[in-house]
Amino acid sequence: GEGGRTGPSAAMTDAEVQPDIFAGGFFDQERVVNQAEGLQDFRRRQEGHLIIADDRPLLVMSFGTKYQGANASKYKIEGKYDIPVGYKVIIKWDEDEIVFMTRQGSRGFGPEFQIVYLPKSPVPEDFTMFEWNQNIAEIWDQFLKVVEGHEDRDLRLFNQGPWRTFGVTRDEVQVALKQGTDNKTIIDGIMYCSDGQAPNYHEHMRYLGFDPSLDEDFRWVCKFFMEEPLPPNYFQYVNDNGMVYWVDANTGEPTWKHPHYEKYRQMLLSARAQKPLPHWKAIMAFRIEYLLSGIFTWEVEEAVQNGGEYPLVETVENVLEMERIFGIDIKNEPYLVHVLKRALRHYANAVKEKRKVKDVEDFLNLRQRYRDIVGQFEQMREEESKRVQKMKVCVQCDENHAVLFCDQCKDFFCQGCFDALHSKGRRQNHRRTWVEMGMCSECQESIALFHCVQCADLYCRDCYSSWHARGGRRNHVPIILRCFNSQLHILPEAKPALGTGSAKVLAQARSPWFAFRDENGINLYYNIHTNESRRDAPLAVINEPIEENKGGGIAAGWSGTYGANMFSDPLDPTNSKVASKALETAM
Repeated sequence: GEGGRTGPSAAMTDAEVQPDIFAGGFFDQERVVNQAEGLQDFRRRQEGHLIIADDRPLLVMSFGTKYQGANASKYKIEGKYDIPVGYKVIIKWDEDEIVFMTRQGSRGFGPEFQIVYLPKSPVPEDFTMFEWNQNIAEIWDQFLKVVEGHEDRDLRLFNQGPWRTFGVTRDEVQVALKQGTDNKTIIDGIMYCSDGQAPNYHEHMRYLGFDPSLDEDFRWVCKFFMEEPLPPNYFQYVNDNGMVYWVDANTGEPTWKHPHYEKYRQMLLSARAQKPLPHWKAIMAFRIEYLLSGIFTWEVEEAVQNGGEYPLVETVENVLEMERIFGIDIKNEPYLVHVLKRALRHYANAVKEKRKVKDVEDFLNLRQRYRDIVGQFEQMREEESKRVQKMKVCVQCDENHAVLFCDQCKDFFCQGCFDALHSKGRRQNHRRTWVEMGMCSECQESIALFHCVQCADLYCRDCYSSWHARGGRRNHVPIILRCFNSQLHILPEAKPALGTGSAKVLAQARSPWFAFRDENGINLYYNIHTNESRRDAPLAVINEPIEENKGGGIAAGWSGTYGANMFSDPLDPTNSKVASKALETAM
């Protein structure tokens, strides 16, 4: 419609004077407000769903259900709108009320329709009821003949036909039919967005059915509902009416139901029943129990008693859910997936045995312990890098690459500096060793120890073993490069520069690829960065738990108890004896 306009033009007569306000399709605001107030009074007496349409209010008493009788596909409005069965709506026409109802047809043949006209009258019997009829056009014509007798009334309301007059084609009604809302509040079926961009926290609360009088301690359910990302194949949109819908990119199917609605709606209902304390430990324990209780249902228990097996717990979906519960970002800390798997195993046993979920803080400590272990290897790797850089450059000129090692001076020199310093005196008798200071072609961090004849590349110890572990490369012939003899302990602090194995451990701990098992016991490989899953093993390193004998591992599983303090930190400067031997004996 056109925009607002106030005041008639001078050329217009009194009979031509238009309303002061235009909005949409002749939206007389004062009239609609009065009509809405009248229907609102009726709504207080009986449960209903008040909808403000473009030009008038509608009170839907029952949405009904989608027609499912014979030739259901034939009974469509304009070929796309569903016809409801059990639908009942009341609309206002000035002071009069009009009731429209539908039902399943007799003997199952198509839906039937009825209209009841209730004019405002002091006489209770003053109404017109049109009998049930399968022909909507026929009953609509009968109705129009009655209302057209009121020549002094505005009949434009009925120009749009019965379906739009009675709101059958409105989005609210069609969505309610698809979701089986019926007599439930329409807010349960549709999420609204006031700014047209993304629904806010309060709109998520309203959509989820949050009741402040009952759910004040459960606001966290709505918070997690809002924060959980959509599945990768779902996209969110907002239509012109501020209604939010989602589209599955895989199938192209739109839906008015949020992909996570059922999950968090049931979580809210469970929280009302169990009443967990509003404390982070209690909330985490509740969410873990809610997750696993949905897996170990009574149907599963009955199947196990009859010889079946328990469903898998350490699945990709459950690990991702535990990631959200524990507040971990496995894309940045992929090694913590093993902590989540261990937690799933532990809590699954507790739920199966009907024990209370607890010890949440222990797994948080285990998470920190694993971080500390990986941090130790990272520090060791940094130390290796520093020593490599120190060994590569001549200690005298700090410019040229070192090619000679003096056994007595215990330093690296370029050819020119070595000759200048060892040209006379007792230094002429110093023992020298020619060294190869090339860098590994793969990691570009460690000094190369091997030259592969077939690959024609230099490798450090770790990279050579990892790249020649399988396939035809196992038959490649390596040449050991010339280097100083660290086995004679001439320069023990130089051994880490040749590779301690920390790079291999870190590469494994940082790898995004994990192995899972499916219901048939077959490996399924999953990439937590790209969400790619595959049956065949990828060429990249598979992320495995750090072994027990490396940096303390995660021995026995409980940080803070057994195994937590059994291994000293090799890089702790307060532990001088361990620090002096750590890099020498690492790996």
